[in-house]
Amino acid sequence: MRGRQRNQQQERQRQQHRAEASPATLRPLWWGYATGLTMFMLLAGGSIGYVLTHYPVTLRQLAQRGLEWTQLNPPWLMAALKPGPRYRDHVLDGQLRATHPRIVLPELAEWSGEGAPTVLAMREAGYRQRGLTSPGAACSGGDLPALAACWVSTGDPNPAQRLLTALRQFAPAVASAGSGDQSGVCWEAALAYDLLRRYPGLTIGDQQSIENRLESILRKTLEQLDDDSPSLWHGRSTLTADAWLCAVALDPTDAARERLIARAQGHFLETIKALELTEGWPEGYNYWINSRAFLIALAGSAYLNGLDRPLQADRVRRALRRVGYWTLYATRPDHRIEALGDEGPRVDLKDETRRVIDLIAQLTRDPVFAAYSAALGQLHGAESYYRDYRWGFRLFNDPSLAPTPGASLAGLLGGLPSAELFGRNALNLAYIRSGWTPDATFISFRAGDSFTHHGHYDAGHFSLFKGAPLAINSSAYGGFFSPNRLNYTIRSIAKNTLLILRPGEKVQPNHFFADNVADGGQRITLPTGSVISSVRDWLDHRGKGLHLEGGQVERFEHREGDYAYIAADLTAAYNTPAHDEGGWGGKVERVERQLLYLPGEDRLLVRDRVRAVKADFVKKWLLHTVGPPQVEGLRALKGDPGNGILESDSDMALVQNGRGWLAVQRILPQDAVIRRVGGRDYQYYVEADGDDAQLDGVNFNQGASAQPWFDIGMWRLEIQPGAPRQEDTFLMVLTPALDAPRQAKAAPLSLQGRSGSGVLTEASAAVFLDEPAGGELRLTLPAATQTIRVIGLPPLARVELRSESGATPPAEQTASNGGVAVFNSLMRRGRLVLRWP
Repeated sequence: MRGRQRNQQQERQRQQHRAEASPATLRPLWWGYATGLTMFMLLAGGSIGYVLTHYPVTLRQLAQRGLEWTQLNPPWLMAALKPGPRYRDHVLDGQLRATHPRIVLPELAEWSGEGAPTVLAMREAGYRQRGLTSPGAACSGGDLPALAACWVSTGDPNPAQRLLTALRQFAPAVASAGSGDQSGVCWEAALAYDLLRRYPGLTIGDQQSIENRLESILRKTLEQLDDDSPSLWHGRSTLTADAWLCAVALDPTDAARERLIARAQGHFLETIKALELTEGWPEGYNYWINSRAFLIALAGSAYLNGLDRPLQADRVRRALRRVGYWTLYATRPDHRIEALGDEGPRVDLKDETRRVIDLIAQLTRDPVFAAYSAALGQLHGAESYYRDYRWGFRLFNDPSLAPTPGASLAGLLGGLPSAELFGRNALNLAYIRSGWTPDATFISFRAGDSFTHHGHYDAGHFSLFKGAPLAINSSAYGGFFSPNRLNYTIRSIAKNTLLILRPGEKVQPNHFFADNVADGGQRITLPTGSVISSVRDWLDHRGKGLHLEGGQVERFEHREGDYAYIAADLTAAYNTPAHDEGGWGGKVERVERQLLYLPGEDRLLVRDRVRAVKADFVKKWLLHTVGPPQVEGLRALKGDPGNGILESDSDMALVQNGRGWLAVQRILPQDAVIRRVGGRDYQYYVEADGDDAQLDGVNFNQGASAQPWFDIGMWRLEIQPGAPRQEDTFLMVLTPALDAPRQAKAAPLSLQGRSGSGVLTEASAAVFLDEPAGGELRLTLPAATQTIRVIGLPPLARVELRSESGATPPAEQTASNGGVAVFNSLMRRGRLVLRWP
């Protein structure tokens, strides 16, 4: 049953791949062109601008696909329209090793091919010594890599001979570049053949015949990659990994083949460059682990094992290590990955994750990954490897790295930083946690750019987990072109971020958006297709072209046991006077978000400063929850308390989910109201006209998914100012707890002098400065406070804190690189003066 569900999920993804950004999506338009010549005449007459603006396709692609569609495709013309070879001048980094295997277990080069090899016999002994259980037998499955794994594990010539027969007949079809079918077709044969090279029964004639087949597939794969259609953080990455795996198995017998191998390496290094940029996968974890991760990791293994003296080896190893740590940090205490983009079932870490982690552990020799792999084995047992892939366990899992029996995962990970940022200046994905135990607080934050059509428009979004998901990502990926995905799931309204409603805002990125739905959120740039051919191509569309720019993290730092701090500028993610997708002059001039997590108090402070273009553009601070938050004084605006929109003047809301509790306290704006939106008819409610003066929105539930791997959000809080203003500051205090809510309540901090805002808790005071420029600020502490943190200072500025009366000597601190100064052990109260240059 589980296997059928997994196959259905993968088939759904394949169908969506074929639909997304493929020429088939243009079919209704192309039917209007009766012949290729007519099409070109119409394009020349003005239609070309419309097509190139509204579809992810180039002029050359449009002409080529149009001729294919109308069957007016003479070979000479189609050849002329083919793109030139990419990386034709790439010089091979390193030199292919003379011996095989080159992909995994290069130690087998010393094996005679008879009897069980020493390296795998030692692994079997290591599993027994460390109490590790293999998820499958050494010989399980009958496909090419399974037969190869069986042979190298046992030395039995029977599976080797069966494999040789299968490779003699191997001839997979390679789809065209524009078909959307961009999965690897060569890697299985390449891996199997690379291992089979140790087989004494393999003749020179067989080698030449099999390598000629692999070379033919490589040529066709490179033709796909020469085309612009495959997108970088999507199918292109899979194809580049597959091409390199195909290439590395070949012996460079002549100059033409050497050139193919070098070109394949150039393509794969572009994927490594993309991975270095993001350090996570913008499509979401499910697409990464189901469709990209294994081939990229295996190709990385081929880079490190298959080349002598490669100069780029450290880059490849470092990129894989960082994406491995992304998996580890994104794992919540409930052993699920925090959702990112268009997600699916494998956020549960079954089937696919462990073999990728095993490969990365084997390549980096990092015992943290081995510990994580062992934990996945304990969690999922045999299902830690999908049954069709269990042949790979002995090839990928090195027991010499595994933790000693009885060691806890929390103990092994305890030495890691409690906060980490991935893809700085690009993806900007951060994780903060109070620890690695099941009861720890887990926080995620995202404030980056757009990369792919499976990403979401969520700059500034944060989530919080303690005992259960409390502040959640309410996106639930269903039908790719469904109203729910296009009008809710991918948008800012589904996240814990900020909306700025502009009545009549134009939000129709392409023809798939049947209606104008102005949710108040961020610009939508790549919702249904992407054609990003390289990192350079992506950079060329940041700040111009497609305008893929979003949020930028300006400050990220953490001091273990004291604080984690993030400051992000989210402005460019929205329509601004500098760039407005609808050409209306923008709706925001500034959107900034700061997060300060205090592990000692287990408390999160969220501060936002929003300046709208006009005062009457309504601002909303969002927080999504599983169940209905408790808010005092609610009055129904529409519907009823169990299914509708309600409003309160209260400054507090309580969220509960299982053992987890979250107190949400509003400090600013002082006149704000809380709206609670949710229930059956309001779960996906959007004010589609960008105007909430009348509550006439739409519940976009068509195509929504309720699969159990999602955090199904039925409710959300909307905190909005009580009066129209051009500029507002939001300051929220979020206090998580287990089993019962914590009663301690924060209070606003009285400040005079330089503009800013502050919070006073039972344990500390936090002062947020609006501007870092030097000056003086006075604050009043009604009770003795031990710790005062000042946020927003110039980096390394010298800060003085003294009592206004001069009764106590002044204290001095130097701000951190992130502009945070911490005064400890003061026990000050009364009127204090802060001064900095």
